[in-house]
Amino acid sequence: MMWKIVFSLLAAVFAVGQGATMPGGRIDIDISDAGAQNALNFAVVQHNKGTNDLFLHQVAEVVKVQSQVVAGTLYTITVKMAKTSCRKGSANEVCPVHEDPELARPYQCTFTVWSRPWLNEITLQKEICQS
Repeated sequence: MMWKIVFSLLAAVFAVGQGATMPGGRIDIDISDAGAQNALNFAVVQHNKGTNDLFLHQVAEVVKVQSQVVAGTLYTITVKMAKTSCRKGSANEVCPVHEDPELARPYQCTFTVWSRPWLNEITLQKEICQS
């Protein structure tokens, strides 16, 4: 009986020491993941719709991307955003971020996006931006 307790304890310590993630827990992923890219693109569009600025904002740098399996996938994406020279409503223009920091006015945002592709549904659950 004692060996079962010791074995269970050692297995738990070994799993934690090896960086094992809990099922359903958040894991770091690469932005090249197709689901993460889709979630980020959706979040940026929603962010631009919600700003009062006349110009579009784009991702200047991806800081961190995480995913969590829920009833679908919950993506938590932290990025540095900056202003472009493209006006809102411009049709399919390539809109690079201003190179001049005074014009770009960079800031950081964390977007939480819930994706359920089998329902063709994606929603921005949370958006936190700060200068």
